[in-house]
Amino acid sequence: MKDINIELFKRYKPEKKIEIIELLTAKEVMKVKESTIVRIIKETGTFLYGSKRNKHLNIARERRRSNSWNSTFEGIEYDKGKLYVELYLQYENTDTSIYEDWHKFFLPGDYNGQYQGDDMRGNPRTYYFTYTEIQKVRCVKSILYEYVYRKYADKLKDATN
Repeated sequence: MKDINIELFKRYKPEKKIEIIELLTAKEVMKVKESTIVRIIKETGTFLYGSKRNKHLNIARERRRSNSWNSTFEGIEYDKGKLYVELYLQYENTDTSIYEDWHKFFLPGDYNGQYQGDDMRGNPRTYYFTYTEIQKVRCVKSILYEYVYRKYADKLKDATN
């Protein structure tokens, strides 16, 4: 397989790009560069807080991936030159979105995160969540799919009719 960081932005039909993403191995997916993700956000994301520089890419509900336990990968954010991962956590009475550093989240191996919150009685408590290597691969693939489906929405709609 060729480099996804180049192939994704070539002048292929959207269907071909989706096929390329589907055929990626886990190792190839994790070779997606930060510059590729930044370009994806800049091209298809929405502006944050009225800013003309900072952007957010929300993953559509049908393409979101989770850790199959208590957390869902909801999107990515490019804020002041840094990348963040947006995760939705659900515990007892706690439903909240948190932002984790992109580089820490996508380090090789499992990601073990924690969130400091209050339980249902108002007592401080630490909540934990984990993303395995395979789950992180699925998260990156969801970003790639979201890019294609947003960027080429009109062409994909025409192809299905």
